[in-house]
Amino acid sequence: MTDRSVIHATFSLQRTYPAPRARVFDAFANPGKKRQWAYGAPEGGHTLDFRVGGAEHVEMPGPGGGKFVYEGVYQDIVDGERIIYTYTFDYGSGPAGATLATIELADAEDGGTHLKLTEQGAYLDGFDGPKFWESGTTSLLDRLGESLK
Repeated sequence: MTDRSVIHATFSLQRTYPAPRARVFDAFANPGKKRQWAYGAPEGGHTLDFRVGGAEHVEMPGPGGGKFVYEGVYQDIVDGERIIYTYTFDYGSGPAGATLATIELADAEDGGTHLKLTEQGAYLDGFDGPKFWESGTTSLLDRLGESLK
């Protein structure tokens, strides 16, 4: 029998980008832009319906020859200010976790954009969990910053 476990965790990350809020928001809303900075998924491996109730799907090779699958649903969108979404992820052996994520955007003093991302997750059955996922999300936000230069 497989050992079953759940690790609950919350983390917050903050960044300031040298780009206006509209441009940062568009990096999340535009399917072509998001596929490039967020996932690098192969053509056809990413779909995005950016609206409340809309879905995002990512499918690409995962670690150890498995398949990584991400399924997200947008719960709340306020243009230029806030994005709230839930998602599940699977590394090829069944569900690895589920999360609620909130992105908040505000004007920075230097004319750029301050981003705050808060993620609350339930990491399942021995998956490396919060530290692994926070590290991955940190990398995503760094790649977003590179794409905005």
